[in-house]
Amino acid sequence: MTQTVSKAPKRRGLNSLMLILGLGLLMWVWAQFSLDLVRQALVQAGWGLVPLGLLGLVWMPWDVLATAALVPSPRRWMRLFLLEWSSDGFSRLIPSAGLGGEPFRYRHLRSMTTQPAKVVLAYRMFHAISGLAATLVGAALCAYSGISPGHSWMHLVGVTVGVMLILCGALLWWRPFPVLVLLRGQIPKLVSRLFQVVEVAFLLFLLGQAVTPERVLLIQACLAASTFLFAFVPGGLGVQEKALMLACTELGMTTQVGFQVGLLRRCRQLLWAGYGMLAAIWLEDALRSDSESPAPSEPADEPVARPGSESP
Repeated sequence: MTQTVSKAPKRRGLNSLMLILGLGLLMWVWAQFSLDLVRQALVQAGWGLVPLGLLGLVWMPWDVLATAALVPSPRRWMRLFLLEWSSDGFSRLIPSAGLGGEPFRYRHLRSMTTQPAKVVLAYRMFHAISGLAATLVGAALCAYSGISPGHSWMHLVGVTVGVMLILCGALLWWRPFPVLVLLRGQIPKLVSRLFQVVEVAFLLFLLGQAVTPERVLLIQACLAASTFLFAFVPGGLGVQEKALMLACTELGMTTQVGFQVGLLRRCRQLLWAGYGMLAAIWLEDALRSDSESPAPSEPADEPVARPGSESP
């Protein structure tokens, strides 16, 4: 017990250090560019910021299906949908390696399943495995297509395959749910990763850049690789911006374009997280209403017998 408590401050200190380093890198990257580029990107996006903030609706339903596969029937689909939105929002806003929303997820899953901890842990395994799969596919396609041959794509493929095999083996060894249920949860999460390429294409479109398969593939591959290799940096602060600048340079665009893509991407994440906080407020109200409603075994409208009362 004492050992666990003593480890907590060390863990918080390490998270704080990583956050400071990430923010420092982000500020250093942004300091290399003028505010005119920020204004230009926001003006060019214009009303496109509205659909950009809601772009996560393209892939989030698949994340909901991944969780729903682990939750017994009858499922509260609206709550599962809002729970995914709000949990993702907390994870974006709380610097904790993408885990900031999991306590909130656990809190609300308790009303849907008797095994909320297993659901949360299995979902995080799905998330990690699908992220590695996205990195693997992107790197393999870049290597096969000869895109940016200066990068060690095949080395990245080898590393991701090794880590994926370890995680899949650990999940099957643990087996918190039947294998068929785990497959029903993992497949939608893989589909979700596939749909996330829409983000890169839409960002390039908003900035007036040509949207080509080569550009989308390389930028998405660099983003996935940076997320995998620098998972210890909260939110990929600064790291993902550098990856975008590198990818845009490799594609013949300027570092300024890479900076603007990263800026609009952060705007999308903040807008999405803001909407997620509204979903969290609704869920908290719903949970409070559930706790205040009378239990089925104690109907409120049934007369209560009192001593001395006359029977009809």
